[in-house]
Amino acid sequence: MKKLFSLSLMLMAALAVNAQLKVAPKMQMGDQKNYVTTTVAKIPGQGTLTITDETTISVAEVLSEGFVLSVETTKVTSDAQAGNIAGQLMAASQEMMAGVEIRINTDLNGQPQGIANYTDVKAKLEKNSDQLVDKMLQSVPQIAQVMGKDALKKQIMDNVSEKSLLAAMKNSTCPLVLNGKTLTTGAQEDYTNEQGLKMKRMYFVNGQKVTSSGSINMSKEDMKALIIKQVEQMMPEQAEMIKQNIDQVMASGMVKIDMKETASYDLDADGWLKSINSESTMDSMGQQTNIKATVTLK
Repeated sequence: MKKLFSLSLMLMAALAVNAQLKVAPKMQMGDQKNYVTTTVAKIPGQGTLTITDETTISVAEVLSEGFVLSVETTKVTSDAQAGNIAGQLMAASQEMMAGVEIRINTDLNGQPQGIANYTDVKAKLEKNSDQLVDKMLQSVPQIAQVMGKDALKKQIMDNVSEKSLLAAMKNSTCPLVLNGKTLTTGAQEDYTNEQGLKMKRMYFVNGQKVTSSGSINMSKEDMKALIIKQVEQMMPEQAEMIKQNIDQVMASGMVKIDMKETASYDLDADGWLKSINSESTMDSMGQQTNIKATVTLK
């Protein structure tokens, strides 16, 4: 009996390892999917922030080498309070995307390859960022004590560069994140998240359901480069001093960064994502930020 039980466990383990799922959503001209994303962020010293946005993804073109998807955020709401600077910045990054159509080139499996209309997207985002920065400085004047208008706008625009927008599609909350992947239990992949952190993600497959867990995967040199880049963006006048003393700064433990994330995905019969539940926790300089998100197909 013990041998039979052990054999059963081995067979179950083998089946789990061999579980395989190819994610290639069925796409036809005019197909449209509407998603609602609710993000709840717990920010150190700032309380809890909730942002809800609605996004439409439609098949705009069918090409011999793939598809062009039209992605547009149609509505954004948040409860960011006037004194919540971090919350205002997070909400602003989402709000500036509202009404901006992004046309994404994909391969035949729907995996994003590039942005077809980035020149137009950038022009619209620059206009939106001007309006949002003026609004933020008016409602939260203390932001100006941390960074000027030009520096604030630059930070916002850096987060919506073509590279950053494509990186966001690898984020665990993007409905396109699994497209084109052949997933097996135990499969791993490297990626860079929206915060610029190099991460490693592992997948687990159970039928049409997929779960993943990710953790930071950065060397000491990677971390040095990231810290210097962040200082150059937010406090350029301090950048040279940090460069000269980066080893001492890191040895002090004051800028230690760690991040973990988990996510669960439920695929519909046609291969499109039906729902996503994700959670990420980032520890930076002794402060912890927790973000939970749910994505639901309407």
